[in-house]
Amino acid sequence: MALLGIDVGTTGIKATITDNDGEYISSAYREYPTHSPRSGWFELDPDEVWEKAKIVIKNAARKCGEKIISVSSSSLGESFVMLDKKGKVLSNSMLYTDTRGSSETSELIEKLTSQRIMEKTGLKPALVFSLPKLMWIKKNRPELYDKIDKIIPFGGFILYKLGGPIATDITLGLRTMALNTNSKKWDEEIIEASGIDADIFPEIHETGTIIGHVSQFASNELGLSTDIQIVAGAHDQIMCAIGSGILHPGEALDGMGSVDNISPIFQYNDRVVEMATNNYATVSYLNGLYTTYAYVNDGGTLLRWYRDNLGESENIVSKYLGISVYDIFNDYCSQKPTNILILPHFSGSAMPYMDSFSKGAILGMDLGTNKQKLYRAILEGISYEVRVNIENLEAYGVPIDRLRASGGGSRSDIWLQIKSDILNKEIDAVENIEAGTMGVIITAGVAAGTFDSYESAMKKLIKIRRVFKPNKNYHEQYNENFERYKKIYEMQKNILKKPKLVAGG
Repeated sequence: MALLGIDVGTTGIKATITDNDGEYISSAYREYPTHSPRSGWFELDPDEVWEKAKIVIKNAARKCGEKIISVSSSSLGESFVMLDKKGKVLSNSMLYTDTRGSSETSELIEKLTSQRIMEKTGLKPALVFSLPKLMWIKKNRPELYDKIDKIIPFGGFILYKLGGPIATDITLGLRTMALNTNSKKWDEEIIEASGIDADIFPEIHETGTIIGHVSQFASNELGLSTDIQIVAGAHDQIMCAIGSGILHPGEALDGMGSVDNISPIFQYNDRVVEMATNNYATVSYLNGLYTTYAYVNDGGTLLRWYRDNLGESENIVSKYLGISVYDIFNDYCSQKPTNILILPHFSGSAMPYMDSFSKGAILGMDLGTNKQKLYRAILEGISYEVRVNIENLEAYGVPIDRLRASGGGSRSDIWLQIKSDILNKEIDAVENIEAGTMGVIITAGVAAGTFDSYESAMKKLIKIRRVFKPNKNYHEQYNENFERYKKIYEMQKNILKKPKLVAGG
């Protein structure tokens, strides 16, 4: 028997099939474009996404000799698909990066206050979420709004096209800013204040709920059996946590991809508003527990910057030898802590500042600085920023005792040791770096009865490659540097503040 997992990303979609032991059988991936009809507008075409979904599902299933018994999904958050009464797509979907919804966010705050919204949703009001964008559509495209029968997130949309109901899981529902994080129901007060019709929101299910079976239509189109169970999925970050074996309070995921994201597991507390005020959402997780997203914009992206701008010779060597250029960087990386401080805000700041105007900074270089030291300083800078977020969360009563690292960055032993030294915490490196895919497979398998529970599935499928323990001597040196590091953000903010326009200038 086999399990099918589908991951819907911002730039592409992937289908992966494994057996009951989580062993890879087949997979397929296809990209799709982001459309930008105007400056600041960023959209996905849902029909285009579905066409690519059909290709990857058929290609993956064609290579699978096992009987597929269950399918689930993970997907990007915030974006939603608009369906008419016949279930047809009405228009492109706005991405979270789309700038529409700013004034609508302000209008909602004026009616309810930020405090009230944060108490209910665990989110700091922002235009990235679905609700302000729906308000924008109603105001600026009433002819489109009037045709909407239901909205649905992309993960739910793919499952709907396979034969499931028009539904969302709780974690993606929370990214609308219309779902109450405590009651796990659509919040009547927020929806009424927004002016959006309450009946356009889809039904809600817990992650891992069996919500249907593959339809005859989808079966005919894709060659799948109608016996396959359709299982409610989750937001991609949630699936990464599940696929890394994160289950108990005190444990945290460190997803080391383009973005470096920390997701700790904790029990619901009364500091939801305080956390949301500082941009840390409170998100429903498994077994009545909660998590949050504490991410640094420039994780892997900063390493790519180094590769593309300073690693020309290493790129040539890596291609000649047929190895990863990052293996070369890691091999020549300085083995001892540096005193160079790098603020990794090359793409602006994510948590905790959420300052898109913040800039990167490099301090402490001298004539003895070389590429080996600079590369290590980049790894240190990202890790310092992670520590800022972890210390904030611990101050809010969210304990983080141990990290599990997954994603491409978790293949770097030198980086994981640096993180362990800076954070003074043990870090387990997960063997399978595609934790999101594993999370979807586990969710589908638990729902199908292949596994007794999430915990038993995690114990069976998730293996630890290596455990990294902090070096006390290095930690002491990093503590001194960290105190200096924490001053850089405000310093560069004051020095590099947006210049005022001068008349006649």
